[in-house]
Amino acid sequence: MTGKLALPAKTAVLKKCFCLAQWRLIAMLLLSVLIFHPSAEVEFDSVFERGTLHVIGVAGPTTFLPHGAEGMRGLQYELLRKFAEELNLNLEITQAANAESVIRALRSGEADIGITGLANHDPRLTAFANSKPYQELAQQLIKHHQQNTSVLEARIAVNAHSAEAQTIENLALEDNLVQMRHASPDELLLEVNTGEVDYVVLNEAEFAARRAAFPHLKSKTTLNTVQLSWTIRPKNKQLLDFANHFLQSSQQDGTLTRLTAFYGQGETFNPIGVKTFQRDMQQRLPLYQEQFKSHADKYAMDWRLLAAIGYQESKWDANAISPTGVTGLMMLTKGTAKDMGIENRDNPYQSIQAGARYYQLMTEKLPDTVREPDRTWMALAAYNMGYGHVLKARKITQTRGDDPNKWLDVSRHLRQLPRSGQALVYVQEVRRYYDALLLTTKENWVASVDKKWVVTQ
Repeated sequence: MTGKLALPAKTAVLKKCFCLAQWRLIAMLLLSVLIFHPSAEVEFDSVFERGTLHVIGVAGPTTFLPHGAEGMRGLQYELLRKFAEELNLNLEITQAANAESVIRALRSGEADIGITGLANHDPRLTAFANSKPYQELAQQLIKHHQQNTSVLEARIAVNAHSAEAQTIENLALEDNLVQMRHASPDELLLEVNTGEVDYVVLNEAEFAARRAAFPHLKSKTTLNTVQLSWTIRPKNKQLLDFANHFLQSSQQDGTLTRLTAFYGQGETFNPIGVKTFQRDMQQRLPLYQEQFKSHADKYAMDWRLLAAIGYQESKWDANAISPTGVTGLMMLTKGTAKDMGIENRDNPYQSIQAGARYYQLMTEKLPDTVREPDRTWMALAAYNMGYGHVLKARKITQTRGDDPNKWLDVSRHLRQLPRSGQALVYVQEVRRYYDALLLTTKENWVASVDKKWVVTQ
């Protein structure tokens, strides 16, 4: 992965081709339109006439992030990619600076679907249609761990005119409100982290995704639960029907569960884990950061991904020894170290060099049909358990009628192989550390509005 990671407003485009299953899906969805809208003449609206689904959303760890020179990753990217594939539409995702920018684009007709991160009942969404929810999350009151101010007397920061503001008002705490305009989750958490306010209100996923950068913050209590959905222009009734059918099917077949689990944080950054990570960021990473950067550049990968691999392997401990006798910062076997051309695998600089080269070798073995971010996840699995196992899992995936180029499908069938559980956890943990490094090394995902990035996959 190369290039600057502070997000400009970019666009990702996916081109697809028809297959019989896609025609059947569209026919079935059109039939549902007839049933629910019998008086309407059934014809494709502008979305289908143009052949491109225009999506605009707020970038971040709970939605989508750039991945490599030409890719994206994230829960919403994966869902939207699959949705566009099933409808045989090109997918165009534009990154927006904030939820208000998304709302303006929807209102003006520049986009068909908006990813706002706002709760369904947010007053700013009343003019739009909401799809079936893709997540239901706890809305939490977040505080500094040293903060002991009573909620009745505390300053509580929320976005202005938001569902969170309504929640606080419903609790008769409106006098405590500090309403901020266009504030991102990062900006809200910074307010409470620096003591400018006593509490902020965020949903559990947004807080969990940022805990690595805010080790001194914690959840005080759950206020209520909120549902998150795709926001759709009300004129696109057919698109709303299609989106509802897709999200319902994704819930029933387990796709949503698998994606939210993979892109969630789990227990990685629990109170102990987040403090350990912060300590190692300050004490150990500076010893090796330049080596991660130089060798990552040599093999055209993001140094934070290489560092995340190293952290998962050894917690950046050059003297680490595994129960099986594997040693060094990147935990290379003797055979792998020899194949990568290094003499001393316990030397941290040689270990990083060999680790970068070995990861690149795994990516080169994958066929060109495996695109990002799936290429990264499969390469990580191969790094952990050997390329032969990933190849075998891809073959099983294909024989079962699933897509051998998609990690979501391959990971399901990888479970049939020995040591698969370890490899699946490995990939997930590296991704979590990778995202945390993006946040904590100030290479953030705040979008600007002056550029667009177009990628065809």
